[in-house]
Amino acid sequence: MLFIQPEDRKKISLYFCLEDQISPTNIVRVIDIFIDKIVGDNPDEFIRYKESDFGAPAYMTSTLLKLYVFGCLNSITTSRKLENETKRNLELKWLLGDLQPDHWVIAQFRTKNEDMIEKMKTKFNSFLRSHEYMDFKKVAIDGSKIKANAKKDMLTLEGLKKMMASSSKKLEEYLQKLALNDKTEDILDEYETSVEEGTLNRHLLDKITKLEEQLEEMNKYKEKMESQGLERICPTDEDAKLMKSRYGKVPAYNVQTVVDSKHHMIADFELTTEENDVKQLKPMLESLIEEYGEKPGEALADTGYYRPDDIEELENQGIEIYVGVPKDAKENETGVSFEYDSEKDVYHCSEGKELKLITKNKKRRDSFADIYQSTDCENCPMREKCTSSKEGRTIQRYTNQESRDSFKQKMRTKLGKSKMKLRKSIVEHPFGTIKTWMGKTQFLLRGKEKVKTEMSLWVTAYNFRRLFNIEDFDALMGKIATYKWA
Repeated sequence: MLFIQPEDRKKISLYFCLEDQISPTNIVRVIDIFIDKIVGDNPDEFIRYKESDFGAPAYMTSTLLKLYVFGCLNSITTSRKLENETKRNLELKWLLGDLQPDHWVIAQFRTKNEDMIEKMKTKFNSFLRSHEYMDFKKVAIDGSKIKANAKKDMLTLEGLKKMMASSSKKLEEYLQKLALNDKTEDILDEYETSVEEGTLNRHLLDKITKLEEQLEEMNKYKEKMESQGLERICPTDEDAKLMKSRYGKVPAYNVQTVVDSKHHMIADFELTTEENDVKQLKPMLESLIEEYGEKPGEALADTGYYRPDDIEELENQGIEIYVGVPKDAKENETGVSFEYDSEKDVYHCSEGKELKLITKNKKRRDSFADIYQSTDCENCPMREKCTSSKEGRTIQRYTNQESRDSFKQKMRTKLGKSKMKLRKSIVEHPFGTIKTWMGKTQFLLRGKEKVKTEMSLWVTAYNFRRLFNIEDFDALMGKIATYKWA
């Protein structure tokens, strides 16, 4: 049987230029013009260094931005892997003009130029909106826990106090040993002047110095935890929080995204340390409005975002809100239902009992409610299932209860249910795509601001890939070339 045979490795071939190695419609050509236009039209915003006659010249901002966008699109995450790719990847050689920055330069750019990466993301999203790749007729909000670059074993306040007590005890023991030596002062003097080895207890002094540094570090964590009311803290990334995920509890950040429904592009994102999403709906929509200067027509979110007061406020601003409503577990379990009589200002239960008003405007979380209670639960056959209170079953009616009931009714309709199905198809796959690109390591940087910069790169890369997939190549190149990026 005949097989296709490889070329002789010793055969002398005539190589062509880099330009001939890259197809005319390769995505790197779009990356190239995209970054060159952004940096070229905004020179003052993307300056890293002033020209100098001393030392080696620096790499251009555009070179390193191109490298990172290419890396995100191809799941090349670390600086060392990016350095290796610059030496062997033909596409990257073409994109960078065969420049090969080392891993230290690559890593330093990402950690020290947060503002430039954020500006790149913002200007690109403005381009998408200007050309109506996002129309804001409908958006969906969702959050996902993304693992931080931190150890799972976090410090607790109780554990920290025990460690400090143990270290203080050791330190006291070492100091007592030094105090027994009549020549302590001489020893310290000799230590500072580095006399001959063996003339003093260097090992003991090193232990004391190390313990004092550890105590100072632990005290810093303790003060931070007490001042911020934290139960745990991670020494490697103090901003990360222990959050529940599909892999159990891990140190993570809760990344919130607003995805436009037209082409499923990420219009905005925020990095939070909140363990749940309940307070994120309003801030995310307000952030979107602030960035683009316009309101979305509709906003969809799952039950984790259900916060009636925020929903009412947003709908009063003219945004149609569709958020999943959590089921009333207690009512479902007991089988007892309640109906409000507005004329008598009382509640009637399905067992024929009446609940009367006993307290007005009682504080309930971030809202106020009137409390209604039954005094006739004693002989009710459903009492054990309905309530454990000796005084009788209570119901709270919020000051905006009519708005709450109206919204619940809207979400029970066929339209409301269809919006929840639509939400999944809009907002969930962007996270799936980005997490796949990230790999198991996920976030590489530490600290909230630096992690936000890293996420900006992933969001820009995701939107860029979506744009490349939906738009004609020549039309896209023309739009980027003629757009005013300044």
